[in-house]
Amino acid sequence: MALGPACATGPLSQLTRPASPHEEYSERLAEAGLADTALGRDWTMAGEQALRAPVEPALPFNESVYFAPEAARAVGYRLELARGRQLRLDVAPENDAAARLFVDIYRIEPGGAPRRVTSLAPDAATLTYDVDEDAAFVLRLQPELLRGGRYRVVARTLASLPFPVPSLASRPVQSGFGAERDAGRRLHEGIDIFAAAGTPVVAVRPGVARPGTNRLGGNVVWLQEGGSRRSFYYAHLARAAFDAPTRVVAGQVVGYVGNTGNARTTTPHLHFGIYAGRALDPLPFVAADEGVPAPGRPPVPHGELARAARPALEVWTGTPRTSPRAALLPRDTIVLVAGATADAVRVVLPDGATGYVARETVVDAASPLRRERLPAGVSVRDAPADRAAVAQILDEPQQVDVLGRFGAYTFVRLNDRRTGWIQ
Repeated sequence: MALGPACATGPLSQLTRPASPHEEYSERLAEAGLADTALGRDWTMAGEQALRAPVEPALPFNESVYFAPEAARAVGYRLELARGRQLRLDVAPENDAAARLFVDIYRIEPGGAPRRVTSLAPDAATLTYDVDEDAAFVLRLQPELLRGGRYRVVARTLASLPFPVPSLASRPVQSGFGAERDAGRRLHEGIDIFAAAGTPVVAVRPGVARPGTNRLGGNVVWLQEGGSRRSFYYAHLARAAFDAPTRVVAGQVVGYVGNTGNARTTTPHLHFGIYAGRALDPLPFVAADEGVPAPGRPPVPHGELARAARPALEVWTGTPRTSPRAALLPRDTIVLVAGATADAVRVVLPDGATGYVARETVVDAASPLRRERLPAGVSVRDAPADRAAVAQILDEPQQVDVLGRFGAYTFVRLNDRRTGWIQ
């Protein structure tokens, strides 16, 4: 059961950039002869699966993530990001035993193929990425082979530019990008920031600022960013801060709020625009940084088994009840707790699929549902699948604890405390 969109991987996308720590580690596994072992293949497949079927949490998110050392696991998060935002990731181990964690960001290109755009440097705890186009990305986390632990992962977006009217803590933006002007004959190519007349406005990037006047904007300043095609437009100014082209640094005053040009009948405000070959929506560039959500702890410890406590277990691709629902499973379904936010638990199903459930819908699976007598000759399997390895065949009748189920299989605990699946 896929809980996310499919993606394909390919080596050609990696030829033009240095190898990531994940790729270097994969090469070392191959050199050591481990890549072709069952464990090595599982590790590679887990990384590919995380790209093919990521979960889709809403930003910002703060998740406590667990990887069991004995299992080859990875997790992918699909993120929809807007041009002008800066994605910030903070990753930290939550226990001393946590291994090195490989963190990569992939952009999903037309056709669905992911292309790696950046990776967390070794020994670093923070990764930032400036988004240059509206696009979908996948954040992938994967520990070293046969290593794991618990990690705190915080993902949020920040403004990539300072606010052009720095004295405004509330950032009163009105009349957004694309709004109709002159009875629909033109569109608004910026945002309006209302402030008292005479309020200073500043350069958002270093470059050359050129004052001027025009019919629509009145007193204006064009700021050409150094070393870039990008320029910034400040309009309706009471006056510019200088009379001739001037080289400025970020944060330097370039003018003062007014209502000149076609804004002379309106409340004083700054019209702020961004151009890079065409007009861009400035709001994502300057909108307030997202905060850090409250941390969460799962109702069942990380790495432990839980089961559905309600008649139906709803599994979601992202935030429960607001994202697409991926599965509806019966009561007593067994799941593995792999992560937790303040209001949701990320679980891995016995078939390897992953998704989020509401905290209150699962309970610890350690306490039995009932006792049941099994006859001699029953096969106990490692997984709820016909092709799964048989771990044990009962040589005599036995009373077992029934802990849950998945599909046509029942999860039981034998008298020697070992667990397994029976049909």
